[in-house]
Amino acid sequence: MTILLVDDERQVLDGILHGVHFKALGLDRVLTARSGEEAKEILTRQRVDILITDIEMADLSGLGLLEWIRDTGKKTLTIFCTAFRNFDYARKAVELHAFDYFLKPVRYAELEEKLKKAMRTLGVEYRAPAEEPPEQASGGRRVRSAVQTVCQYIGEHLDEELTRSQLAGLVYMNPDYLGSLFKEETGVSLTMYIQQRRLDQAKMLLRETELPVGKVAEAVGYGNISYFSKLFRQKVGCQPGEYRRYGENRAEDIAEHGHEDA
Repeated sequence: MTILLVDDERQVLDGILHGVHFKALGLDRVLTARSGEEAKEILTRQRVDILITDIEMADLSGLGLLEWIRDTGKKTLTIFCTAFRNFDYARKAVELHAFDYFLKPVRYAELEEKLKKAMRTLGVEYRAPAEEPPEQASGGRRVRSAVQTVCQYIGEHLDEELTRSQLAGLVYMNPDYLGSLFKEETGVSLTMYIQQRRLDQAKMLLRETELPVGKVAEAVGYGNISYFSKLFRQKVGCQPGEYRRYGENRAEDIAEHGHEDA
């Protein structure tokens, strides 16, 4: 079976390509288009069984594309994907006999279930490969792999600016979706994880090197030493210099009883 993915955002297409297990579903040909007009060209040249398309695109909307499909008599089953909760879109999709409709950020396990349902409608029953482990079928392995990739990258780039959009791009995910998955998998938000990794690295540098506090701050991604010292005091319980002099145990005493005597 052939499926066509249409979205003017490259990141969305890459995310679906990497996040959905098409071959395991029995969808052996996966085509992509970056616009409605490009999708029309593909649909004109060859048969497409399932179409997943964004609604809002610059040249031809997903709704316009489905209207063209209906006018030409093609039997392509269409699923809409959009970032907008718009009742008019949903109503128009129903009028055009769209098969399904879901919102971004794309949840790949949910999309796989919709594709299985679409295949059943087309008379093709999904059969999971006998050797496919349940974790892989549910998308758990891919989620874990994505989170591990992000964690590894963070650990290797603590001295650089780290944004959620940048990290999401590494694993072809929507930033909001990555943030949600990351918290589900690790129990902490992406922001808090980065902060903790930076503070752990700072403590190691304070214990094991003679770098000035300002250089330690820079080495873990904080260009402003005042902000770094304030954050360190809030999270660790003492100033960086106090931590360097007294180590973890004494730092805990300072945190409990106040700063050392002047």
